[in-house]
Amino acid sequence: EGEAEGVCSAFFYPVYDAHPSEKSPSNITGVVAEIFSWTDVFMHMHHGQVHNVAEVIIESKLTLPDGSHRPSKSASYLLNADGASFIGMGRLVGKGDKEMMQTFGYSNLGDNLTYTFEIYPSDELCYKEGISGKAAFLAVIAACFFFLSVLVFFVYDYFVNYRQKIVVRSAAHSTRIVNSLYPQFVRENLFGNENQTRKDAPIVDQATNTNSTQEYDEEDPQVVGGQLVSSASVQRRKGLKSKVSDFVDTPATQLKRFLNHPMPSREYDYNLCTEIGQMEPIAEVFEKTTVMLADIEGFTAWCSEREPSQVFRLLETVYREFDIEARKLGVFKVETVGDCYVAVTGLPDQRDDHAIVIAKYAVRCLLKFNVLTKRLEANLGPGTASLGMRFGLHSGPVMAGVLRGEKSRFQLFGDTINVASRMESTGEKNMIQVSQDTADLLNASGKGHWLTPRDGPVSAKGKGSILTYWLQPNRRRPSMHGSLRQTMSETGSSSDDANVPTVSLDRALRQSWKCIGIENDTLVAKERLIRWNAAILESFLLKIVDNRNIHSAADAFLDQFIPSKEDKLLSFSEKLSETVMFPDVAYRDDYYGVSSDVAISPEAQIELLEYVAKIASMYRDVPFHNFDHASHVTMSANKLLNRVCTTFEDEEEDISSVAARTFGISADPLAQFVVVFSSLVHDVDHQGVPNAQLVKEVDPLAIQFDNRSVAEKRSITIAWNVLMEDRFRELQSLIFVNGDEMRRFKQLLVNTVLTTDISDKERSAIGKLRWQEAFHPSQSSLLDEESSNGRLNDTSLRSLKATLVFEQIMQVSDVAHTMQHWEAFTKWNKRLYRELSKGYREGRGSMDPREGWCDGEIGFFDFYIIPLAKKLKECGVFGSAASEYLDYASENRRRWEEEGKETVRVMVMEDDVLAAKYVPRRNAYLHPKGIGDGHIVHTVGWMAFET
Repeated sequence: EGEAEGVCSAFFYPVYDAHPSEKSPSNITGVVAEIFSWTDVFMHMHHGQVHNVAEVIIESKLTLPDGSHRPSKSASYLLNADGASFIGMGRLVGKGDKEMMQTFGYSNLGDNLTYTFEIYPSDELCYKEGISGKAAFLAVIAACFFFLSVLVFFVYDYFVNYRQKIVVRSAAHSTRIVNSLYPQFVRENLFGNENQTRKDAPIVDQATNTNSTQEYDEEDPQVVGGQLVSSASVQRRKGLKSKVSDFVDTPATQLKRFLNHPMPSREYDYNLCTEIGQMEPIAEVFEKTTVMLADIEGFTAWCSEREPSQVFRLLETVYREFDIEARKLGVFKVETVGDCYVAVTGLPDQRDDHAIVIAKYAVRCLLKFNVLTKRLEANLGPGTASLGMRFGLHSGPVMAGVLRGEKSRFQLFGDTINVASRMESTGEKNMIQVSQDTADLLNASGKGHWLTPRDGPVSAKGKGSILTYWLQPNRRRPSMHGSLRQTMSETGSSSDDANVPTVSLDRALRQSWKCIGIENDTLVAKERLIRWNAAILESFLLKIVDNRNIHSAADAFLDQFIPSKEDKLLSFSEKLSETVMFPDVAYRDDYYGVSSDVAISPEAQIELLEYVAKIASMYRDVPFHNFDHASHVTMSANKLLNRVCTTFEDEEEDISSVAARTFGISADPLAQFVVVFSSLVHDVDHQGVPNAQLVKEVDPLAIQFDNRSVAEKRSITIAWNVLMEDRFRELQSLIFVNGDEMRRFKQLLVNTVLTTDISDKERSAIGKLRWQEAFHPSQSSLLDEESSNGRLNDTSLRSLKATLVFEQIMQVSDVAHTMQHWEAFTKWNKRLYRELSKGYREGRGSMDPREGWCDGEIGFFDFYIIPLAKKLKECGVFGSAASEYLDYASENRRRWEEEGKETVRVMVMEDDVLAAKYVPRRNAYLHPKGIGDGHIVHTVGWMAFET
């Protein structure tokens, strides 16, 4: 009837003319029709509600006699207070809560027409009854708000507690300041009235306040009976005897309190700074003390050869053991100043045996130090085991106090400290020197047998010449008239006092080394060097493996690469490559170091150790070009490589920027390995004479290598041939996995080792031109054939720079002693002189090295060493190491100019004394070929030396 009125339905009932048993259309005489509106049906179903109640969908479905269905029709109604509102044809409502929908069906008996009613609650009804979707959404929001509030509460509570701890800590520090300013009885008067007014007040968090106070001051007031009272009051209540320190806060008490508490905070230091001059200093004189100063012999020179992390590892390891021994014996550690360790006995608690205790402590520290340096040499490199300590002991009064201000700390002052320092500085390596005052105390305590008088007096600042003693507590007490003589007579043994055996400190050191399996001989020292070199090479092998695993699939190298005979050949006939091309794959910007899960097989580790041992055994026993020198060069090369790979110009620089700035070196582990490998093998089988002498003698090696870089080519050949042996297959497969990597390894090895031949004038001239082309192209006249404009392209220029940097590392490392501390320089300089002098005495030198040695070193610094050190800066990849090497070289040159003549005089004298031990043999002869088991006997001018 129209959408305004709603929809209607019509029912038609047939009227038959008779009542037959079977109805048929032929009997129909009429029809009764009933038409009604669905709006009227729903009119009175609202139940008096003033809002919309429900939404209704009516759907009719007719089934025909043949079983088919006519298209269904549907209409939508909304039941409200006015009755029913027609919405429209179709399913226009019913989008609310499906779970609350009710469905009803209606049909006449025998009729094929079916009506279906779907009734949904309206949105208004759901909202009123609290069952709408919006209500659930609001409930979720409310729950989230609740949990957020709880979280905020906990965070707030955490910060409140954190702030409360800071306040408590600050209060405790303030209490310490008050305690250091006022004696005990003054504090009682200051806080007495306040405590009285708080007598009846409850104690809030009593346990917490008490514990936090006791943590910082053992003499803070205590809580008794609900009020704060002093420790003196507690003692009086308990009937205990009070001490002066309970009423008067003496300087000694203040010192003890300062030393027993944690390190003062920055706030505490600030308060002390602002009140300096307004309160008395914390200081006291301790009459009976013994001070010990210990300094590491050769430490400064040792540091110049190593990285900062290695220096601190040594100091932390050694001084940690010293601290443990100090706690055991009751020795008070004052401080460490650089490598100097300061300790004292007799304060803050006085003791009568302070001299005996510090003497025992010094001996234990010396034994500990020598054991630790032997162990650490495998990690810290050659020369560590040769370090020693000087100890100085002196007894007397000292002024001790807290030097307040920024970073307040405990200090010792007085003449006793100066004399103890003089005892240390005038001592000798691995010896303990004590003054006369300390010796008198030891004698008085019955320990005089520990002392050995030193030959000659020692000059002490402000004291003049004084007598000193060496402390050797391992010596046995002489048997005079006591139970020892009686025991010896009972056992049937007796001897004069002079014949009583003694145990020297050196013997005690050797015995302590044996306890950990270390023998003090050359073989064990060489074994430690072998293990250290193997560990260095292994660290670079791990980089190679890790880098290779990232660039390639996990199963890419399952088939082991076996070099062919052609690959194993090493030829020097080809022209030396001026540029070793670095593949793009090596220039990886995202290399962040070795992963923690990267490892090499135990078989490869054993092969690496065997290879290093084989190389070590092939070094000759010459004074300079020996395995010790090779290890020293390896250590310097490793240090420079680490500076290249780990030096950042600023905090924002990333790994990729470092790789670009270092020409790809920092991201090329294979090239890094070659440099360290070359350092180890560069002087294998060196005879201790220069190449010019081998050429002059028409040595077979000189003929083999065309009289050019003879010793260097010999070393390369030996190292390569040993590496190519079948027993090192696993090691080979780690270094190179294909022919390209093998050829690149070989080329880098040849380039790096041959660059150490500084006597090759032609190669030196070409090297200067290459350097100009790479780092000063505007000043270079060298043209590159690869580019038409005479300039190298970016890839070739990068490879040239990288090649030159590697050669620079090798050249600097080969003479690294000239760019290290003065002691390191003079040590190796003496060895080089001894080697050349020995060759001259054997007839294998054309000039006596003592002639012009001093002036020759000056020229060597001016024309080679200092320009070489300056190139480190020009490279721009070595960071602070460039300045460090140049500064040491300049300083050594200056000192040599001042002290060189005296140094040479002492060096020549020592060498002459050493040479005098060998008996010259006239009618000398030379066996050019091996005798017996391949031994070569050199007998020119002097007695035979087997090598």
